[in-house]
Amino acid sequence: MINPEIRAELIRNKMMKNRKYLIAKIEGSGQERDTNKILDAYFRYKNYISGDTEYEKQLLEAPLQKVWSSKFLGLNEDLSKPFDEIKKLEFQNPAYSGAYRLHNKKGDPRNYNKVFAVQASGCTFNCNYCYVPREINNANPNFGQYFSADEIVKHFLNVKQKSTESMNVIRLTGGEIPSIIPEMIIDVYNEMEKQNLNEVYLWVDTNLSTTKYLEKIENDLKEMMQKNVGVVGCFKGTCKEDFAKLTGTKPEFYKNQFEAAKLFLDWKTDFYVYLPALVYENNIEDKLREFIERLQNVNKRLPLRTEMLIIKEYPGAKQNMEIYEKLGRPMPKTDQKTVFDLWYNKILPEIYSKKDLSKYCCEISLYE
Repeated sequence: MINPEIRAELIRNKMMKNRKYLIAKIEGSGQERDTNKILDAYFRYKNYISGDTEYEKQLLEAPLQKVWSSKFLGLNEDLSKPFDEIKKLEFQNPAYSGAYRLHNKKGDPRNYNKVFAVQASGCTFNCNYCYVPREINNANPNFGQYFSADEIVKHFLNVKQKSTESMNVIRLTGGEIPSIIPEMIIDVYNEMEKQNLNEVYLWVDTNLSTTKYLEKIENDLKEMMQKNVGVVGCFKGTCKEDFAKLTGTKPEFYKNQFEAAKLFLDWKTDFYVYLPALVYENNIEDKLREFIERLQNVNKRLPLRTEMLIIKEYPGAKQNMEIYEKLGRPMPKTDQKTVFDLWYNKILPEIYSKKDLSKYCCEISLYE
């Protein structure tokens, strides 16, 4: 099983050379859902509020006041609906987060809906549900290309200039960046500042697998994190046993995720949590409650900044699911709707007030 600290050390030099970073080639990789959204083979964009569901269509046409109301929060009351329509807005972030942080707490999220995504090639985990093919997450230069921060931001500006929709978010994703090559975050942000991109929000994904390299450049990161930057930590599993099955990682490293989250919070980061709705059989509710308690030990209000994620069988994900099932790490058989229902309709309402639950994640203060 994986030791993520050793794995980070092994692939770090493959992912970063002379301040250039290995970016995955998206085109032809089997992970793209819409080939029209691929940009120059190595970059792509995502509309976080796509307009594919009833609620998203309404949001795209609603007055700003309604956009910030609780109308678009929570689950659809009819859980028999298609899975894509269970959660009214599958993602609140980074569209809401960027609008809230950069525009006096009530900007228009629709101006931060189209996101320029940069996917690093290399990861510290081997998740059995990951939509990224294994060869890309092994930091193999044959499946990517090295780009400097300057080149990345130039690609963004070129796409932004040509876009008919507002594009004001750069998303650094993977694979994994913060646990392995956090210098990339600093370099991209510094390049944004050089270009006076004060209205652009930098959104960073992380699996929270180790703090080793984050701590080495802590001073630079700490200052930057309090600006127009948001970080989302994706926790894998609600307990160490599920974590090991999902990620292929030694169970004792489950605690690293909470330690990394605490580090980001110590820096006063605009921090969020994603939790895939994957819980292995038996004691599902107990597992969710224990997970919430662990989050609360990091910060009492952190569960209110947590988004439950729907995991779908995209082509790359399906391939990984089949591979890891043969290796003894099958996906949970638990219906994800059951997990959603417990989290949103039962457990959170028992712990938090209706007032807090009617707020968007970005409206929840962690630092009062």
